Amino acid sequence: MSSSRERSNAVAADYEWIKGDDLFEAYCVTLVRGVTPREFMDRIGAQIKFDSLPLGDEEYLDEKFSEIFYNDWTDLHGDGEMFIGATTVTGAGGDWTLAVERNGYLGMNATLMASVSAGTTLVSHSYCLGEGYFRWFEDGDLRLEFQAQDAGDRWGSTPNACLAEMQQIGFQLDNHREEVGPTNTAAFALAERLTGVRVTDDMLYGDTVYLCGTV
Repeated sequence: MSSSRERSNAVAADYEWIKGDDLFEAYCVTLVRGVTPREFMDRIGAQIKFDSLPLGDEEYLDEKFSEIFYNDWTDLHGDGEMFIGATTVTGAGGDWTLAVERNGYLGMNATLMASVSAGTTLVSHSYCLGEGYFRWFEDGDLRLEFQAQDAGDRWGSTPNACLAEMQQIGFQLDNHREEVGPTNTAAFALAERLTGVRVTDDMLYGDTVYLCGTV
């Protein structure tokens, strides 16, 4: 992972733009190296949602994406299903898949993501109802896991592998701290340092097209 870290010096302040965006009030973002969106969907067992997307099996992450998600949310959760969109982005070492969920948690399913990360790198983070989580996998191995509000407590096979980067980013690592410090903005910055992928407003809401499905 050294090459990806060399490509980015991201800090929490670089992601201040996510504040005020309703997507990030409850979200899950997953990044997987060298896996196409279609392969990602296959790995998570997704059913491509052709019937409700006017562009066939792809859609822009805009108001239509949100409308589809919110209209289906009650029925999907009632059936134990989730809605997810995936696209190709450039990061360290080549192409990565960026998967986005509104109020979803597929990327936080440790068993599923360990399987998805077979042979590659996977980083996921989420935020909902005041709690944020972060996970980093390498070929099925959970290297790092922590709750963004309590980054002083970390788990995984290498829980201190990113300690210096986390300090530089702005995470509050002292369990006796008086302030929580940055949480989801810091999670985005750490994900960028591990993957080389800088998530931007244009990436999410510009001309990027997402393959969408349900799991």
